[in-house]
Amino acid sequence: SLLQEIMSMIMWPGISSTIMKTMRKTSSMAWQVKSKVHTSSTCQAKTKTPETKTKKKKTSAMKTKELVKGPPPPALCPILVIGEHKTIQKELGHDLLIDVLAGFILSKDIQVSKVALMSNISVYRKNLDLIIRRRDLPQDLDPEIKVGRFSPKDDRIIKENWSYLLKQTKRESHLEENEAIEQIFVSSEKDQGLKKNILGYFLSQGLPTSRLATEVFNRAKILLCAKKGDFTPDEDKIIADFVKREGRKWSMLSEQLRRVNVDSVKRRYEMLGLDYKCGPYTAKEDEILLREVFIANKNILTNGSILSDDWKRIGEKLRRNPWNVRKHWSGCLEPTLLRHHAGTLHMDVRKVLIDHLLEHQMNYAQDVNWKELVKLPKFAGSTTRYLQRKFDSMRTNTGKMYPELSEEQLTTEAIQRWYNISKRNSTKKKEEYHEELVAFYLANIYPVVRDK
Repeated sequence: SLLQEIMSMIMWPGISSTIMKTMRKTSSMAWQVKSKVHTSSTCQAKTKTPETKTKKKKTSAMKTKELVKGPPPPALCPILVIGEHKTIQKELGHDLLIDVLAGFILSKDIQVSKVALMSNISVYRKNLDLIIRRRDLPQDLDPEIKVGRFSPKDDRIIKENWSYLLKQTKRESHLEENEAIEQIFVSSEKDQGLKKNILGYFLSQGLPTSRLATEVFNRAKILLCAKKGDFTPDEDKIIADFVKREGRKWSMLSEQLRRVNVDSVKRRYEMLGLDYKCGPYTAKEDEILLREVFIANKNILTNGSILSDDWKRIGEKLRRNPWNVRKHWSGCLEPTLLRHHAGTLHMDVRKVLIDHLLEHQMNYAQDVNWKELVKLPKFAGSTTRYLQRKFDSMRTNTGKMYPELSEEQLTTEAIQRWYNISKRNSTKKKEEYHEELVAFYLANIYPVVRDK
């Protein structure tokens, strides 16, 4: 026969997910691939960059694109090539929305990633914060399958595919998109994993790399369900009432609020009713912070960590939120000291960062392995958080200069265009402050740390 099917249920240690893995071996028969994906969807259209009034400059990125080719598109095969999907197709009903959507997809016998289909894994994720990581998956997962790091382009494709699918299968005129999202991504049952995968394959159409259908479905859930931005007064009340009634069950609370980041919900609760100081840190506060951090760990510049209780103690001393104190240390003070020791304190790392990303065709933050990047000699003294902040700041400024650009169009090349024509503000005051901070460190902290 063309396919030999083996179905097994596997519990992978270390995670609270049920993984159903179906591994299939293909015969030596050649695969005949013929694209049948819908052509009316805009997910496969090339994105045009809006014209701007500024004259485009030739950059090294143009040369790089000529020399470096991107990865080839994934090999495709029909979704019904596995008997399991044929069985599901026969058993689908007409009452549940997920059955209607899956039935539509199977009736079209769409072309999907062959390598993803041969690893038809289903991972159940109840909460929005529990993303799927490679370590959660089988060790023998095909390396061609990409996990994590969805780019703005990937997100756009997934959302457009969802809109197209909903439009094509809308049975009732009164069925709003929010209600459909609730039925498919929020209220659906745990044992519907393979049906969700069918939706995941549809949502994967047009993605530049092969991805597991279960991860794409989970990504769509985050994109369509998760709330972003500042907490509202209504959310503050929900948080306070929940903790009073249920206790500090942050994961359950974040699920109720539809917030992706559990830690942000916890921090929000800790801030409610507390009179924390806000705004820029003063020189005196920075000096106190430096002293307290090195008291907690004299080797913090090499091993980079102190206990959460220490951050809490320092936050209380400064009358600031402990999380904000930690963020200020890792994003400002720590890089200042490290760059001093590396001799790169006054080097403008932004141009070096832009040139490196363009050279290696890294268009978005998701394309960068920041932990490996800081190990390069050219970024000596930088931390992952420092470089990420620099990139995010430049990307934000690029968006302000070119408001017509979409999230997908805010690439490194667009950032370089902003950098080349943007006005350079004087950094004299900032440099002077950094010198004063380093002088305080060398006079009051470094000698003590060095002698211990």
